[in-house]
This record gives sequence, C-alpha cells and structure tokens, in this order.
Amino acid sequence: MASPAVLRVIFGDASDSRKLPLVSGIPATVEELHATVKTFFQLKEDFRLQYMDADFNEFMNLTTVSEIANKSTLKVILSPILPPDEPYITLYTVDPSDQTSTPTTLEPQTPPSLLVSSCSDDTLYTSTSHSSPEGQPSRLSFWPKVFVVPKFTFEDEFELHQKIIEFETNGTYFDPGPKLKGVILDGLAQEMMKYTKYPKDYQCEEVAAALTWAHPCLGQLGSQTGFGGWKQSLKYKMQNYRTKLGRLGHPEICMNSLKHKREGQGKAAAKIKKPRKAEVNYVPLHPKGETTESLENERIALLAKLKKRDNDVVIKAKMEKTFSLKRREIVEQRPMIGGFKNRWPALFQKSEVNAEFLRITTKPLQSKFLSQLDHFSDKLLQIFKRTEGVKGQRFKEVLAITDPCEDIDIRRECILKSLVIYLSEDPDSFFKEYLASAAEDAERDIALMVMGIYTIRGDGDVHTEEVGIVIEGSQTGP
Repeated sequence: MASPAVLRVIFGDASDSRKLPLVSGIPATVEELHATVKTFFQLKEDFRLQYMDADFNEFMNLTTVSEIANKSTLKVILSPILPPDEPYITLYTVDPSDQTSTPTTLEPQTPPSLLVSSCSDDTLYTSTSHSSPEGQPSRLSFWPKVFVVPKFTFEDEFELHQKIIEFETNGTYFDPGPKLKGVILDGLAQEMMKYTKYPKDYQCEEVAAALTWAHPCLGQLGSQTGFGGWKQSLKYKMQNYRTKLGRLGHPEICMNSLKHKREGQGKAAAKIKKPRKAEVNYVPLHPKGETTESLENERIALLAKLKKRDNDVVIKAKMEKTFSLKRREIVEQRPMIGGFKNRWPALFQKSEVNAEFLRITTKPLQSKFLSQLDHFSDKLLQIFKRTEGVKGQRFKEVLAITDPCEDIDIRRECILKSLVIYLSEDPDSFFKEYLASAAEDAERDIALMVMGIYTIRGDGDVHTEEVGIVIEGSQTGP
C-alpha cells in the first residue's frame, strides 16, 4: 500500500489554497486523481489539473502523476460553464395554404439560423415536459458526475464530526457500530435510489469513495482502496431495498422477479430490465386513483376517439393519461410491432412519437436532433469531402444533389446517408427509394423489410412525395 501523501490545491489565485490528504497515497493515474479532487472538494464543474513545474517555476498541465510527489502543489483550472437546458415550449404555426410550419420559439442553445424541420401536421403541436411530478418514486435522475453524500441526523453528524477531529489529531479510524452503520447505509441507499434501482459496480465504488472523502474517519485500513467494505455493504443494502420495493409492488422491481421471467430464465439476475442512460420515466407508476383496468378502459375509449374529427386535444390527453400502461406493456411483454400498433394506433402519429419521447427522456426528439444535425453539418461535410478512395467516391455520388439544391431537408437526407457510409455501413440496405410509377414494388419490398426508411419520389424530381418508417414489415409512421 502506498504511503499517505498530502497535496496543496490552489483554486483561482494563491489566496484560495486548500489541503488534499491522500490516505492511500497518490493515485496511479491522472484520471483517478481528477476524480479524487472532484469528490473531496465537491466540485460540480468540469476542470483540468496543473502542477508546479520545477524547471520553469510555472504551472503546467498535468499529464502524468509521476510529475508530482508528497506536498506538491496543484492548480484547478475550471472549464467554461455552459448554461443548462431550460424548459421551453416550441409552437408550430400552420398556414392552411402552405402545409409547412416553422417553430416560433427555439431552444435556448440553438443558433437562430438553425431552424427545426418543417412539420406537415395541420395542428398546433406543443412540446412540454411530462406532467409526472418530480418527486414520483418511479422518476429517475441522471447519475451525478459527483455523488454528494446526504446529511444524516443531527446526532449522527455530530458524532462523525467528533470522530473526524480525532482522526485528524492522531490518525485513528472510526468503526461505527451496527446502528450508526445502518443509518449511514440507509441514507446512501435512499440517495442512490433517486438515480438507479440497479447500480453498477463503479457506481457503488463512487458512493463508497465519496463517503470516505466526506468522512475520512470512516476509511478502512484492511481494504486496498480504503472503502472496499463500504462498497460491498452498499451492494447488499441496495439488494435489500429492492426486495422491500418488490413486496410493495414497485413495477420496475416486480417485472424482474422470477415469476415474471420467461421460460428458461431461471435466475433472478437473468435479463434484468432496467432503464437506459436517457430514460428518466422508465416504468412510471399509474396516475393517482387509476388502475390497470381503468387505464385499459381509457385505451379502448381512445380507439373510438380516433375515428372522430378534431380529436387532437382529446387524444393527447388520453395518451398522456395512459402513459404508464403503455410503458408496462412495452417493457414487460415486448410485443411485436403489428400487434402493438393495433392496440395503440395513436402512438404512431408523428406528434405522438415526439410527445412519447419527451415523456420518457424529458428531451424533445425532433427539434433537438435536427438542431444538432444542422449544427454539425458543415464539419461533417468537410470530413466527407476530404475522404478519398472508394468511400470518397460514394460520398461524391450521395452529395452531388446538395450543391444545386438549397432545400434543407434534402441536405439533411444526404448528410445522414453519408454518415452511414462513413460508419462503413450500406445506406441502400436501410434507405429504400422508389419512383411513384413503381408503387407496387414498394409495397412488396416493405412487407419483407425488417427495419428501414422508404421514400417515394416523382419521376425526375428530387423532392419526396411520401416518406415512411418500416419496422417488422409494418409502416409505423409518416
């Protein structure tokens, strides 16, 4: 085990310098040292580290830990802070004589010149965040860059404070009794539950490290890292919490129980269903006062409303209300597209695809994707045009129509096709193009297509007459 060390860390000018004790010695890599500094000083902004170079007597960027030793001086250089995403509303106005629409309000971080794509729906589409409350138990937040240890009770915080003073005085570690250890683990587990029900190994390690940095007296001499025991205890505590939630009927936990496993999945750990990185509302709870049966009745009523005119407001409200029922059906049953489309035809409308994505991720799909695509278009085109060889020739063929054509939709289409080529894939296997005179060929190919996008153009026309998405041989959207 490396000998303990201490570093001087400067923030801004020399008037703000702090001590960084390293009980386990200087970390082996710059990345580990970066994480240690970030956790110990509870830094939320991104930064880089510099060290005092002996040759030049100036601060230089730290690229290897061999440049520093015990009692060396580091300097924290904060990176520029970008303004966070703020809630916003995008309104699409519709001119009856021209079925194109332009958003009147843009994302805060989107340049004014980067407009979102035209919208062919003759409706007023509003993008708002999902209405489920922030405090809903099923709603998750993104895993933090720096895990902040929660505050415990006044009595426990006071005891830990006293033990920290004792540790700094004579280096004596504190072994908490079962009661205090249980309180600490409960507090950490409840905080972790805000982000994930199934933490990964590195996440448990980050939490254990944050605990021992916030309360150095809780370090463990018998562990190589100084917090290995806490890490293992956290895993057991999270497992116990999942058991309790499962008994209470939490949907995300219940769907992973043995009785919900498919045949051949005889272990509880097999095929665990858990949210991906961007999924905030993975399997939400039913709205207050609603049951699976009542929401199923709402779904049936929704099918009837689809047959009526001027039904946009009603459909949007019912799709919002039945969101939890749809999510459970998708996650638990994983239905085929054809059957699912018969049960939820409204979900395959373009406005509802955007709305459903917003409910799940709290991020707008169409405006976010297209604004970012436009933002990087010039750089992508530079890369494509610099490429030579066979791949470069394919780029030229795809991008040939972008120079004489100023249509932004054509430009985006060509860039996406070129991006597929850049990733060494065949765009012809995913993008299918047909002439209007060969509509029968299109219908036959669509029925055999697993997944793809088809376009139908008029003879000699670069603009599309029809665009559609195909999954499992079914047209899933315009």
